[in-house]
Amino acid sequence: MKKILFAVSSLWLWHATRSLVLIKQKLKQGYSIDIISFWNALNYLKKELDWYQINFIELQDYPALERWTWIKFYFYLISDLIKTKKIIKQEKNFVKKIENKYDEIYSDWRYWIYSRKIPSYLISHQLSFIMPKWLYFFSKIADLQNMFYFKKFNKVLIPDFEDEEKSLAWKLSHPSWINKINYEYIWILSDFDKYYDIQENNKINYLFTITWYLQEHKQSFINILIEQSKRLPWKKVFVLWDTNKNYKKYLWDNITIYSYVDKKEKKDFFQNAEIIISRAGYTTIMDLVRLNKKAILFPTPNQTEQEYLSDFLKDKWKFVIWKKPKDLIKLLKRL
Repeated sequence: MKKILFAVSSLWLWHATRSLVLIKQKLKQGYSIDIISFWNALNYLKKELDWYQINFIELQDYPALERWTWIKFYFYLISDLIKTKKIIKQEKNFVKKIENKYDEIYSDWRYWIYSRKIPSYLISHQLSFIMPKWLYFFSKIADLQNMFYFKKFNKVLIPDFEDEEKSLAWKLSHPSWINKINYEYIWILSDFDKYYDIQENNKINYLFTITWYLQEHKQSFINILIEQSKRLPWKKVFVLWDTNKNYKKYLWDNITIYSYVDKKEKKDFFQNAEIIISRAGYTTIMDLVRLNKKAILFPTPNQTEQEYLSDFLKDKWKFVIWKKPKDLIKLLKRL
């Protein structure tokens, strides 16, 4: 039986949800799989794959860059880059010790989990980084560095449409230098099979799905949306995607809050939601396109990838994208 090492970033929970699609494909093909991840993503994968005999390995992930604002931003950026360098060294040493056990390695956004001895594949939609305006002159240097990383893998698997006109990530996934690496567009990775008609008895008028990359923005974002949702009629559901907790709360004004839901409930919620309100994460966008759903999206502050996606996708598909979660009624009319 062939054996795969699958490394999954924990910086966004949605790296785990999109990797789950590929992991299950490989399990159906008869592969044995070990999974490396960390924190919330590791807990999520353990819950979703509890029926399978999988060895889970906890390995510290890179820190979340672009945290906080003003002076704190620069302090954490320098500190996090130093931590990242240390973690990269740990990853390289770890892989060297275990690589002979595997036939293939797949890495979702963990750049240094690869081997020169066995086929290694990187999963990424973000081949080119969008730099903050004040660092724009570093863009070409960042692209050269990315090419250096990507060439270490046998192939880069890109979850996007190959046709640029249909692309969801555009310049992120279709850089001008792409032919200098070995790559393959693998369409969009979504945990949803197809679109279903809404079941009237299970209909959710507004589904708020809130994961996070920068933790300091999460609770204030949730609080604002809860207050805003009180002004909306009918049924409202919040899912906070905290795998360390398990609760369900009922608030006035037809609001239900879940700390976490399993795969079946997630599918039911997304498929039966009329409108979805979320951050502008790429995996969420893939799910929305797959399900053909209307959505209001808010990019995470200081997260340049989401800010770029928001500008590119603004008023495309069925999305309305806004910087701050204010005046949902006005945004719903625009939607």
